Amino acid sequence: MPFRENVGVSEETYELQQVSATVREVLELIARRHASMAKLVDTGSEEAQRRRLVVAVNSSLARLTDDLHDGDKLSLLLPVIGG
Repeated sequence: MPFRENVGVSEETYELQQVSATVREVLELIARRHASMAKLVDTGSEEAQRRRLVVAVNSSLARLTDDLHDGDKLSLLLPVIGG
C-alpha cells in the first residue's frame, strides 16, 4: 500500500503547540488525521509498532520515545519481511 496513494499526499507539515513532541505523539496525530493510516499505527510498544510501520527521523531509525524538534523530517516505511 503506497502511502501517497492511500493518504493522498507525499509530504505533510505539522505545526505543534509544544516545543517538541515524541515520535509516538506524532504517529497518533497522523492516525487521527488520516483514518487509513490508523491500522498501521500501534504505539503500544516498540515491537508492535515496528511490525506495522518503521519510523525514521532525519534518515535514522527512531524509537517511539524519541523527541522531534522544529525542522526534523519523519519518514514512514513499511517493514521489510523475508530473508
